[in-house]
Amino acid sequence: MTNLTSQEKLYAGIQMTRPLLRYITSRVETDLKGTGISVGQRAILEVLFAVGKATAPEITRYLDVKRQFVGREVKEMENLGLVDSEPNPNHKSSKIYTLTAKSRPIIESIRAREVTQIGAFAERFSKAEISAFHKIQSALLAEFSPD
Repeated sequence: MTNLTSQEKLYAGIQMTRPLLRYITSRVETDLKGTGISVGQRAILEVLFAVGKATAPEITRYLDVKRQFVGREVKEMENLGLVDSEPNPNHKSSKIYTLTAKSRPIIESIRAREVTQIGAFAERFSKAEISAFHKIQSALLAEFSPD
């Protein structure tokens, strides 16, 4: 790859995205074994951990997934005691979801393990390289996002 132009290297990097996402998802699934949490549920718990509380449409926008997926997941998670819901004063048929005392330590533990793994991986790169990676990923998301 040393003789490639910058454009060719970027193109090759973009082509790695699909397999990379499959491998990351597989790794997350493996790391979640024994937690009773699915990859989809983990993503929703992560959103609620980050924002505190959210409606299903807000979670949908944050994750950029189908509304039906989020609806099914939060319903199941509510039945499992992983999320609480309260009426949304702004919309009668919508609920506001939050983490429960049961799910908060689960997502905190998952995040702690993942941050440790990423920390070990990040040691291979300089801060400038990581900043450049983040800048390019953000630009790619903005460029290819349908919004």
